[in-house]
Amino acid sequence: MKVIVTIRQEETRHLEAEGNDYASVRAAAEAMVPEGWEIIAYRAYG
Repeated sequence: MKVIVTIRQEETRHLEAEGNDYASVRAAAEAMVPEGWEIIAYRAYG
């Protein structure tokens, strides 16, 4: 399973994480978000 996270501060970026289940993939993606950025969308696939 993969999750793509859309984040923003003054610009928008996309982060991608992979794992075995949604909860672990989402946690991995959240851990990659730099301080001061906010998550504005999650997209799961796979």
